[in-house]
Amino acid sequence: MNITDLKRDETARIVSLGKIDQIFNKRLMDLGIYESATVVMLNKLSSNRLYVIEVDDIEICLRKEDAELIEVRK
Repeated sequence: MNITDLKRDETARIVSLGKIDQIFNKRLMDLGIYESATVVMLNKLSSNRLYVIEVDDIEICLRKEDAELIEVRK
């Protein structure tokens, strides 16, 4: 499953960022999004095209295209 499959206030652990290109992966890691990090789905906006997540007390908004590439496990 990926981040887009989470419901509001659901928590999951990131299991893979393997589908993301190397440059974007580095940006995500700078924001605290890395394998084994815990994420919480805070909100889905703009007809489920934007996803607001929380990682280590930091709120981050991801586009659907990017969120679909981040695999998680509950």
